[in-house]
Amino acid sequence: MMNLQYIKEDAVLEFIDKMDEVTTESILGDEAIVNLLSGSVPPQIKSKDNPLGTVECFLQLFIDREEYEVCQQLIDVHPQLLITNN
Repeated sequence: MMNLQYIKEDAVLEFIDKMDEVTTESILGDEAIVNLLSGSVPPQIKSKDNPLGTVECFLQLFIDREEYEVCQQLIDVHPQLLITNN
């Protein structure tokens, strides 16, 4: 079970499934993802109903692919994604 804040698990699982054929390298080469990892939210994500949910989907995708350095980059620039146990 995923520990999520901004989106439902079934939406994340669907997103990960749809991204199955897309390589990590091509995702990381996408200008929108480069912007996301540098701290900005690209217009195509910002315009979504739930932009943080979309960013959280990418975080879970990278967790699923064991790209932990990328996960840390996302959390560093979007700290609201960090889940703390208070």
